[in-house]
Amino acid sequence: MPSKLTAALILGIWLSFTAATPAGTEGSPVPYQVRFSLQGEASASLRETLRSVSAAAARAKKTPETRSRLESLAREDTARINKALRALGYYAATTRYRLRERRGRLALTYSIATGPAFLIDSVNIRTEGPPLPAEVAVPSVGEIGLSRGDPGRAEVILGAGEKLLAALRTQGYPFAALDERRVVVDYKTRSLDIAFNLDPGRRAVFGPLSLSGLGEVSPEFVGKRLPWREGDFYDSRLIQVFRNRLSRSGLFSLVLVEPVSSETAKEAGEAGSSELLRLPVKVTLEERKHRTLGLMAGYSTDLGVGGGFSWEDRNIFGEGESFRGSLTISEEMIIGDGRLNFPFFLHPDQSLTLSLQPVYDDPRAYTSYRIRGSTVIRRLVSETFSLSGGFALTQDSVEQLDETADFTLLSLPLSAQCSLGGQQPLTRAGAVLSLSAEPHQDLHTSRFFLKSLLNANFLYRFLRDPDLRTVVRVSAGSITESFPGEVPADLRFYAGGVNSIRGYSYQSVSPLVGKDPVGGRSLLTFSLELDLELLDNFGLAAFIDGGSAFAEALPQFNSEILWGTGAGLRYFSPIGPIGLDIGFPLNKRKGIDQDFQVYVSIAQIF
Repeated sequence: MPSKLTAALILGIWLSFTAATPAGTEGSPVPYQVRFSLQGEASASLRETLRSVSAAAARAKKTPETRSRLESLAREDTARINKALRALGYYAATTRYRLRERRGRLALTYSIATGPAFLIDSVNIRTEGPPLPAEVAVPSVGEIGLSRGDPGRAEVILGAGEKLLAALRTQGYPFAALDERRVVVDYKTRSLDIAFNLDPGRRAVFGPLSLSGLGEVSPEFVGKRLPWREGDFYDSRLIQVFRNRLSRSGLFSLVLVEPVSSETAKEAGEAGSSELLRLPVKVTLEERKHRTLGLMAGYSTDLGVGGGFSWEDRNIFGEGESFRGSLTISEEMIIGDGRLNFPFFLHPDQSLTLSLQPVYDDPRAYTSYRIRGSTVIRRLVSETFSLSGGFALTQDSVEQLDETADFTLLSLPLSAQCSLGGQQPLTRAGAVLSLSAEPHQDLHTSRFFLKSLLNANFLYRFLRDPDLRTVVRVSAGSITESFPGEVPADLRFYAGGVNSIRGYSYQSVSPLVGKDPVGGRSLLTFSLELDLELLDNFGLAAFIDGGSAFAEALPQFNSEILWGTGAGLRYFSPIGPIGLDIGFPLNKRKGIDQDFQVYVSIAQIF
């Protein structure tokens, strides 16, 4: 009996100790949740910003924590949150945390009183040393993005200082520096007084150009791409323009432009020297292989097995002239393409391309034999915007519905392309827009028509899950003609296939005669695709496509829009991307559409 009593007493003490022990003590990690309670400014964007700097919030969905560890994270977070609030202009903000147990879980709550944002009261810009030349302009307060009464955000204040330096560095002062950037916070008036103290350093001009690393590429090719002349005042923007011109040529795997050596920087820092400094520009290049062989293969249930190859030489005559030839063959088409490109055509940002394209095309809609020659000039207006125009001559013989027509077409291909959200390739978010318009005149008849096409591709990569991205594609086109029925069948609009509405066979979505597609005078297609990268080289895709080609010159939204959906696999192999998609028609037409379409593509480049 005594032994039983002792055992019961020990068990009772142990149970009472366990019941009294709070969840999450050291050695027993438990799940927890994090809340943010804001007083004052409580916008969703501010809440998301504060959550993004919280270590506890970042770990909440992944890692249970002990109570003591969570206490430590909360103390660290308090400092981070206060620092973030000050950077946003809330200098009087306070942050407290509270940790409680709720139903076997820990709840961490941050109570944040932002208070009003401190506002800018004054901005003073001062330049050290002798007065600057009359032609040198120091930006005004408004031009650097600061105004009296604006919130004193650290990002804006830092950016204003960089704008001051950038302005001087584009006017001949490569060594411009901020001797001081002072921000005085007045807690009584809740205001900021900002002062910038600029040291321009010595003024400089571009000196001689030195090149290293050239092999097959001639020095003249590099020299023609210089956006300055020796003796011009130094401009930091021109360094980047020069670097971009060389990189875009495709001839170099390494481009280093070094306008300032350590010795020059030391010399420029010497006090009391007012002479112009000549800055030599050192260019180090590494040529990439100038010849490329590409092999391609694919399969789809609508076009069958296909493949092809391409050959490119990017430096035929030693100054970046390139030639690219390709041949693509499938069960229903043979396409040849030869292009000769001359860079620096009358301007460093302008090129001339001569091309010849023989085509045999035998899809379900028609049979055509076509050869097209063109001369096109492309001008890069900026890093994100380009224009092109030229002329083309096409000889075309087309059979459709047992009738054959011959055309000799003179046309003017015009196009514009713009990228938004950064240079290509897009890595975070952005868009690529292209618009083409090509008027055609048949040289044997009075036939005239204008074909226009707009393509828009949008990319968004999710912040919280960078392995997940969404891609949206939209295409809209129209053909206007002087007389109905004068447009060659192979130049009309068709939809359906791997690059259009997946789930429907190639060119099967268009106005029909019986069950045969005959092409339309307008087009509207759209696609939404979600891509998820699971492992380093593997990914999944899900998509929904829709649209149609229409008999009228403008899309008719009251007409039937066909939809397709499906999924795919992606493997990014060392020899190139391999993709497998399966698409299903959601508006299956009896006797026309199959239950599904399969698309496989393989590319290889040497």
